[in-house]
Amino acid sequence: MNLSKSSFLLTPFFTKTEGIGGKIKQNAEDFVVGEIIDDDYILDPRMNSFELPGRKGMFLHFVLVKQDIDTSNALDWIAKLWNVPRNYISIAGSKDKKALTGQRVSVWGIKKQFEEGKIEKINLPKIKTKSLCMKLNEIRLGNLKGNFFDIVIRDIPFSPEETKKRIQSCIQEIEKKGGILNSFGSQRFGDIRPITHLVGKEIIKGNLREALRIYVGKVFKEEPDETKTARELYWETEDPKITLNLLPKHLKIEKKLLYSLEKRKNDYLQAFSSLPFQFQKLFIHAYQSFLFNRYLTLRVENYSKSLKEVIEGEKKEDNVIYAPLIGGKIRLFKQTKEIYDQIFEEQGVNLNNFQQPSIIKMGGKGTLRSIGFVPHKTTILEVTQDEGTEMKTKARISFQIQKGSYATVLLREFMKNN
Repeated sequence: MNLSKSSFLLTPFFTKTEGIGGKIKQNAEDFVVGEIIDDDYILDPRMNSFELPGRKGMFLHFVLVKQDIDTSNALDWIAKLWNVPRNYISIAGSKDKKALTGQRVSVWGIKKQFEEGKIEKINLPKIKTKSLCMKLNEIRLGNLKGNFFDIVIRDIPFSPEETKKRIQSCIQEIEKKGGILNSFGSQRFGDIRPITHLVGKEIIKGNLREALRIYVGKVFKEEPDETKTARELYWETEDPKITLNLLPKHLKIEKKLLYSLEKRKNDYLQAFSSLPFQFQKLFIHAYQSFLFNRYLTLRVENYSKSLKEVIEGEKKEDNVIYAPLIGGKIRLFKQTKEIYDQIFEEQGVNLNNFQQPSIIKMGGKGTLRSIGFVPHKTTILEVTQDEGTEMKTKARISFQIQKGSYATVLLREFMKNN
């Protein structure tokens, strides 16, 4: 993965320190993520067992350790292997796909099967369930303090000494500035196909046909030729039946959309409604995230570069500044309204688009989000020659960040890859 791939969606660099370049996620083991839960306990996926907090109750809790698989697919497999409805399984938040991750999961409705020994630990190459136990409460979205990261950056074109010097300088600059911009990372929009925000925009505008055409038909060069051929065909013909014959089997969402569209001709609302509700919400959230990144960019360029200075319309609480993440329940004032009005004009949308009941239901009500975040316990663990490469360096760094913030945003400040 190269962080510059989706740089057009991202905010400007917040630090001026020269970057180290390099690449992340060359191997899943290079990107270790562990949730931080009660009492700052870290669910490090490299551990064999965990002491999970909470009183005994009716929910099965465990730590999901996964590697090279996204969270949704991992939970689908667990539901299938344990024969439990997928919506009985809940988590605090999704984790990166190309990574080694640890997170807490709860499952309702299988207490009896568990106590009778019918629920066996899963121990597959990509999915493992550890420290199964019954607890009182369900895990809900946001039930974590933050995330711990242990990350290797490879293929750095500088000496170990110069690399370490630049990383240390960037850490010091971040500390002096009081953090970095709390923007959304490239994975929010899709690493290979950064289109989720484009689909969300068309849904919000009521253009469901165009939203589906973008999701199924828009081609990116990183995709296999077989996939490109099928997408190009749909982009040109919008024929679901012919496209289905060409789509590779692993494109399950695209197939689900087209099966629905073939069954109910031109019923684009029904096609999107056929997707899991959580998946529908991703599109709306991605577009809100895109607009927030644009807000931060314009704020820094035209209003204030400081994370400690409030502009009119923002809110300051406990020395943290919050700005609107746009939605149907959000009201805009003064300078924040000026910024969003400019963005709306650029985008051809308005606040009324977000105030539709269907959009609010899909998570589009909006909220306040901190404009910056401070990484904690940032530590340079190792800077050495990168094995298998000629005259290249690798750096291993660990840090902790608040929930809802992105490690790739911090790494981008170190790497400066665009």
